[in-house]
Amino acid sequence: MTIRKITAFGLALVALLGLAAITHGVVVGSRTTLIISPPPEANQPSNGNSDNSVVSQDGGKAKYVAWESTATNLVPGDGNSKKDVIVMERTQQEGNVGGKLSLGSSNSSGQPGNGDSGNPYIDGDSKRAPKCLVFESTSTNFDKADKRADSDIYLKNLNSKKTELVSDKGNAKNPSVDGECEFVVFDAGGKIFVRELAKDKTSQIARGSNADVQNNGKGVAYERGGQIYYTAFQKLFNKGNPIVKNKGSEMVVSKGSQGVGNGQSKNPDMDDNGYYVAFESTSTNLCTGLCTGVSGVDANGPISDIFRATISSRAPTKDKMQMASYSFGVQQQGNGASNNPAMTSAGENILFDSEATNLAEKPDIIPDANGPIRDIYYWNYPRERKTGNVSRESRDDSVPRQAGTGQPYNGPATQPAVSNRANYISFTANIANQSGDLNGGGISDIFLRFLGSSDEGRQD
Repeated sequence: MTIRKITAFGLALVALLGLAAITHGVVVGSRTTLIISPPPEANQPSNGNSDNSVVSQDGGKAKYVAWESTATNLVPGDGNSKKDVIVMERTQQEGNVGGKLSLGSSNSSGQPGNGDSGNPYIDGDSKRAPKCLVFESTSTNFDKADKRADSDIYLKNLNSKKTELVSDKGNAKNPSVDGECEFVVFDAGGKIFVRELAKDKTSQIARGSNADVQNNGKGVAYERGGQIYYTAFQKLFNKGNPIVKNKGSEMVVSKGSQGVGNGQSKNPDMDDNGYYVAFESTSTNLCTGLCTGVSGVDANGPISDIFRATISSRAPTKDKMQMASYSFGVQQQGNGASNNPAMTSAGENILFDSEATNLAEKPDIIPDANGPIRDIYYWNYPRERKTGNVSRESRDDSVPRQAGTGQPYNGPATQPAVSNRANYISFTANIANQSGDLNGGGISDIFLRFLGSSDEGRQD
């Protein structure tokens, strides 16, 4: 494989030559970041905000990245003046952070929605499964079955381009889909539902919201009343008719040796097999006597931290709880709020954004020079090491600072997403003149970072 390093001059050249170079693909060196939400037109930056990106859960391929955007110049024919879902099909060369942009929130004929669309999720990682994009939308022109302008869940088959309504409950939100594209999970009215796509059947499996389905389609984690819960489910057959039912009782995930968390826990994210759940919490009693390397005292008090709970006895690690916003390399817990965890398939890597200024891989790394501006951090916990280390990944590596640290961003980076094997990460950033940005810090854009080969990225 030939890797071409992108220098500061190279980044400027890409920008000046008009972002077609990025659209068609730019091969970068390991741990290098470039913007992916400009339009294909030369020298014309995005004219609207982009946010909430996701990377397809298809092993180390990361074939697709999707996000929501109010921009009207990212793809041809976007004239609806609404928030849309944009999809980039990444050019399949390892290290390539570019690709072809298309409108994800469109009907089967390619027409854009007449309402706002967002909150995308992409899965389908087996050879038998199509690549499935699910999203929520208030549009009423995607499927004839949709008669109301409330929020609904839609599924677009990225192979056939067919779009269909998959929710049959009012004000449905927060979709996710399993790796075989068999089940879509969403919430509506304070309840969690599973939609079996082959039979067009919807089953309620829990009370709560903001659910995430594990990639093998056998369980969901969700939030309710400030706590995180998990419920396993299975597909059974009753006189030849498949039905989805709970398998076992509901489990409290946000729970330590001293009981359930004493703060607010939210934003659960699961691994593939139902071994781990990552989440954020302001609780101060979750790590007492449980977390490797942590003294048992929550040093930052009721400031939000990132945790990983082990929920299965079959997990390859025997720990009960880990704090991902704690770096063993410097023996420090983050001194600022950490939020929005995104976990890899094996549960050994977690991305999150944080205001912390003291997290680093090792003591000789320069501290976070942009202060409490939010950055993206990467927690790496290979099971054989049994400790988690943290590195800052939102940085402009074309401008060196110290080996491995890069130039800190001049604006906040938030909402990370990660491929199954942690070789690609995406995130939102409001920065100016860094990593290929052309529209300044007033507009948020999506950036894609290549961390290294899939074998390097997945430390398991």
